[in-house]
Amino acid sequence: MIPDFLKIKKHRCILNYYLIWLPFIMVYQVTNRFHFIEPRLLPMSRLDEAIPFLPWTIPVYVSYLVYTFVVITRSRDDNEVREIFVFTHIQLVIAALFFIFFPVTYPREGFYYPGSMTSMFNGFWVMFDEPNNCFPSLHTMLCLTAIRYSMDKPGKWLFCAWGALIIATTLTCKQHYVIDIAGAFAAYWLSLKIFSLYCSRTPGKSPDCPPSQSSQ
Repeated sequence: MIPDFLKIKKHRCILNYYLIWLPFIMVYQVTNRFHFIEPRLLPMSRLDEAIPFLPWTIPVYVSYLVYTFVVITRSRDDNEVREIFVFTHIQLVIAALFFIFFPVTYPREGFYYPGSMTSMFNGFWVMFDEPNNCFPSLHTMLCLTAIRYSMDKPGKWLFCAWGALIIATTLTCKQHYVIDIAGAFAAYWLSLKIFSLYCSRTPGKSPDCPPSQSSQ
């Protein structure tokens, strides 16, 4: 069973979820800005080079800051919020292992060069996300999670399309390599397997792992 201190309640106000996930955000920020190993650039693949830089997709990319938390506010009940909490933190642990021991950075300055309109966005965005912690893309992993938890809700196609577009913009906004996205899908699959194992080992019929979700 999930320990009592993790028995999170469902809230109507989205700001409450930013506070609940604050330790998650802090771990990401620390690993993003402080390194034991210098982050490395990866060679651009042909696909990376072929994908155009589309500045007009920046607003979609930035909407990630609210997207996942909006999805959480749409949770059915306390149990689903707790499930998402555990699931996303499993993903964080997997991603943080790469962030710490295999840090990857991206050459944004080649696109968001000084004097351009997009440099304003880059100056704003680095307050939240330095061009590190690229592999695997945690943005992609969390969007996949949000899509998963939107599939049985009203307006599912809107939220699924929104999440898919954010994943696409990680490439069109030149924030990630293609391999970062591929790695995110693999890491998401691994986190799902670990989460399913956790559920299968939970004694009795745990309300923290609803069969409708954990068996998928």
